[in-house]
Amino acid sequence: CRILLKRMGFFMAGNNRSLVVKGYIMTLLGGLLWSVGGACGQVIFRDCGVISDWLVPIRLFIGGLITLAVAAIVGNKPLEILRHKEAWPSLLVFSLLGSALCQYSYYTSVQYANVAFATVLSYCSPIVILLWSIASTRKKPHPYELISVVLVVLGAFTCVTHFDLNTLAVPAKGAIWGLISAVCFAFYTVSPRKLMQKYHVLTITGWGMTIGGAVMLLIFRPWHIQGVQFSGKLWVLLACVIVLGTVLSFSLFQSGCSIVGSLVGGVLSAVVMMFATHSLAVAGVTGVITVVFTFTLMQAAISEYKKRHQELENAPEETDEQK
Repeated sequence: CRILLKRMGFFMAGNNRSLVVKGYIMTLLGGLLWSVGGACGQVIFRDCGVISDWLVPIRLFIGGLITLAVAAIVGNKPLEILRHKEAWPSLLVFSLLGSALCQYSYYTSVQYANVAFATVLSYCSPIVILLWSIASTRKKPHPYELISVVLVVLGAFTCVTHFDLNTLAVPAKGAIWGLISAVCFAFYTVSPRKLMQKYHVLTITGWGMTIGGAVMLLIFRPWHIQGVQFSGKLWVLLACVIVLGTVLSFSLFQSGCSIVGSLVGGVLSAVVMMFATHSLAVAGVTGVITVVFTFTLMQAAISEYKKRHQELENAPEETDEQK
């Protein structure tokens, strides 16, 4: 435990330790609010006749406008990025894949399955990040890296099947959208890092939600969807989804990741899965614990990956005589 805490920065001195702890708290709060938004979304799907085609475009677009307004109020100049055309491609890709598809796949998984299962799969994203890192360096994974992948697959499989191979605990559509959510959440975590080195996190997050939400509004046209039961309950839950599960969740998570790093942020936010286990049976809880345990191993895996990558960068080039 001491080694793990040391790697996570708890034995740093002075301001560095305070900054790291602040990053951890922001990341955990972002993950927790993401789970709260998912829980509210599940109630909306169940009681208000709403589907993800209606909910996601509205929450993204309104949440994005609120985030941009906050960025402008605090003096971050959110319109500045629009003057730099070289940032447009990265911002557009982040908006469509990182914000729009990530949100749509997560809430569609909630719609077909439940918030517990969708949250478990979405927080398998650190595995995706690790696999991409290994593939990009073209190096064979270490044993504990392979064990991490096996464990997270086993944990997710346990949540889906409840140890019953003949009966799936969730519909296939829920599982498929959950896996898509994991990939998109990994992309959402990693892709904006370079943009956030030049622009404020509220600017990138706000434009990502606004652009992604606008595109989804044009695609799904929620104003044409029938069967929505408008009531005070719907408006209250929708406000929670937008403010807590979108504006605060996205902003806190990205701010935390900018301090502690993408993969560590994904690992920390995975703790929030335990808040989604209220609807899981004993087998489901076992699966969640397995997944969370996997992320402890991933701390060692990512540390080793960074060490190998740094060694490759610092290694002297071979001369013609050495070759």
